[in-house]
Amino acid sequence: MISAQDAMERLKSGNAGFVAAIQSDGESVRIETPDSGEVPPQKPHTVILSCADSRVPPEVIFQQGCGQLFVQRVAGHVIDEHMRESILFGCDGLGSRLVLVLGHRDCGAVKATLALSDPEADEIPFLDRVRQLIQPGLRDVQEAYLQSSGSARTEVINDAVACHVRATVDEVKKFNFVEPDGLQVVGAVFDIASGEVIFLD
Repeated sequence: MISAQDAMERLKSGNAGFVAAIQSDGESVRIETPDSGEVPPQKPHTVILSCADSRVPPEVIFQQGCGQLFVQRVAGHVIDEHMRESILFGCDGLGSRLVLVLGHRDCGAVKATLALSDPEADEIPFLDRVRQLIQPGLRDVQEAYLQSSGSARTEVINDAVACHVRATVDEVKKFNFVEPDGLQVVGAVFDIASGEVIFLD
């Protein structure tokens, strides 16, 4: 079993390689692949709860191959009963000692949630239940969003993403893990532009 600290180091090292590939013209991202005809074991070192945004593929941005990550993806990385059970299975059933809640800058679900209280915002016909689940974690930044515009609003949105990640981390920490010893739940935000994953305190 890989410790939470070792799992974190693997994620950070993989992301550093991903950022280097972005910055180097023509360099390919390298992900470990199984031998032909071989079924790799499923022993993920990390459970990841991530937004479903197509620009945020965890296996790619952390350069982790088959069997190394147990990834749950849904718009706004929100938690329902199905997601809770899946995370618990990844930890208690498959042995992961690290749970990473991964948000990302410019998150459409977070922006749509902030816009719920904006009388000038366009009607958004999607993600009603998702926005309801996100909204409680954004109370501290809601007023700042309404009073901002331009680049200042972009900063508020990024602050809101971090707030939502932290709220989700707190929610996961309340799960009744069968084997809580050595298990860590952490949050991070992916910068789509730079490729960097910023781990939160």
